[in-house]
Amino acid sequence: MRTLQVSALSTGLHVLRICALALLLLPGASWAKDYILEKAYWTDLTATASFEQAEQASYTPYANLLSKGFSPAVQWVRLKVEAIPAGGPDSLVLRIRPIFLDEIRLFDFADQQRYQRQRTTGDWTPWQTSEFESLNHNFLIPAQAQDRYVWLRLSTTSTQLLQVEALVPRDMQREEQRLWLFHALLLGLIFSSLVWVSLAWLRDRDLVNGTFVLRQTVLLVYTASYLGLHRILLAGVVDPRNQDNFYNWLVLLTTALSLVFEYRFLREYLLPRWAYGLLKSLLLASAVAMSLMLLGHTRTALNTNMLVNAIGLLSLLVISLRIRRYTVDTHELPAYQLPKIAVVGYYLIIVLVLALSILPSLGILAGTMLAVYGVLMYGLISGLFMTTLLIVRSHQLERLRQDTANNLFLSREQLAIEKKRRQDQTQLLGMLMHELKTPLSIIDMAVTTQKNDVRTAGYVSRSVANIKGILDRCIQTDRMVEHEFKLQSQLINLSQQLHGWMQDRNEGPERFDANIEDGCLLTSDLQCLQIIAGNLIDNAFKHGDPQAPVQLNLSTASNADGRAGVLLTVANRPGLSGWPDPDQLFNKYYRSGAAQRVSGTGLGLYLVHNLAGHLGGSIRFQPDNSSIRFELWIPA
Repeated sequence: MRTLQVSALSTGLHVLRICALALLLLPGASWAKDYILEKAYWTDLTATASFEQAEQASYTPYANLLSKGFSPAVQWVRLKVEAIPAGGPDSLVLRIRPIFLDEIRLFDFADQQRYQRQRTTGDWTPWQTSEFESLNHNFLIPAQAQDRYVWLRLSTTSTQLLQVEALVPRDMQREEQRLWLFHALLLGLIFSSLVWVSLAWLRDRDLVNGTFVLRQTVLLVYTASYLGLHRILLAGVVDPRNQDNFYNWLVLLTTALSLVFEYRFLREYLLPRWAYGLLKSLLLASAVAMSLMLLGHTRTALNTNMLVNAIGLLSLLVISLRIRRYTVDTHELPAYQLPKIAVVGYYLIIVLVLALSILPSLGILAGTMLAVYGVLMYGLISGLFMTTLLIVRSHQLERLRQDTANNLFLSREQLAIEKKRRQDQTQLLGMLMHELKTPLSIIDMAVTTQKNDVRTAGYVSRSVANIKGILDRCIQTDRMVEHEFKLQSQLINLSQQLHGWMQDRNEGPERFDANIEDGCLLTSDLQCLQIIAGNLIDNAFKHGDPQAPVQLNLSTASNADGRAGVLLTVANRPGLSGWPDPDQLFNKYYRSGAAQRVSGTGLGLYLVHNLAGHLGGSIRFQPDNSSIRFELWIPA
């Protein structure tokens, strides 16, 4: 968690540096000399005034950017152009921004030849007819030795924002180069945010990330068109009016998808009931704007869309102040939620950035060039900021998914262990019921008959011994499997111990064929060795031929890797139980079909195999043509 917070902070600082660089390159006021001395406007409410009428009208001065909102009226702009001294350039470039203005006409008395015909630019004019090739709208006007006036007539269905500069061609070229650099940086940053979140979405298929990818894709296309790239790419292919219609739909679609994303993003938090209604109302208003566009009411649709942006941003900021994160008590949500302060900070920054663009676009405030490029800065800042938040969120979701997967794996492992334990218990109970039934029946019969002869006592004694042996093996297995197994090592003379264990069996000397080397010393656990040797010998007597002796061989021997140790070999000829299955021989509860007639648990060789492993040794089944043979090697 600490690593992710540090990573998020580092990424956030990186985003701020990038945004600062973009702001430095932001094409606001021109770095070159602007030869426009005065700006004034007159609003033609009838949109029918001639140039002669406009020339005689009373103009209102303004500074920087003309912002008159959405209106069917025509704006006449009078510009006073500064005189160019002798020896200076013979022409000036009127650079007009933004790119989405439909039609701008120029009226200039100094250009007598061109004055006789209509000079028009705008996004309804083919790009290839531009007087000066640029991403912006331009007019070339002759330079004069004295100050003079020129007039522009603005008619557009979009918001009436107008920024005009008069630059010498050389400065204009430099400004265009700086503009292209800004555009490349802006598009590159928006594209990088799209790639980052796309990679996260391809990994986790999260719906929030997927919605952001769709919104950012449309925003990238919209930004490129806002900068005028679509006019160059579609020049000569698509009619300018259709290009303008394409751009208008991009405006509406960008707003709609932004609202869809914000709605899906905020739904991951606990919201007041009114917030859901407000968000749905904004989506409905966006749909209304699209319907108006379909009906041909372009200006009304774009105005409605701008109002949706203004109201929507304020609404999102207010809603973010009221969100609450899910808790275990309120909702079981296996997803990571960003801190509330990060969400509120995101919407606060976006509101401040877009206020510089939306309010002048609605004609509420006078604007600067930030009003023209505020939408682009919104795409940049919101994209990078939200990308940072979503990347952190994606990392946290991945961590939670891994934790969930690990918990699920552990649960399955525990379930498998419990299932195996229940199966073992079932097998154990079945074995005990089967194996204890016979000796208990013998004891019961002896008690019932009340005979106290030697034969009956022998039956009872052997039955008790069988029961004791069965219970001992169960206890030994439980000690090894269910509880922590601790070895208690000591120096052991296995030769002496083996002689003692043979005598304890009370078998006649003819029942053993022993070859025990003297002085076989080792450091090991005596109890484990006794259990191993006892089970091997007991197994040989129970299942071997009663007429053939059990062979015991003990000697010092080294294993394959050269370690010193002792080798105990126990062999017997097969009896009624037959030959065991080599593949199942050391499995828990394994008993061959023929061995069922002899009392046993199926735990003896299982204990031998596991205890030998605990001691660092090994047990191998090495039969020959006539004998069942087990070889036990224990390190010295």
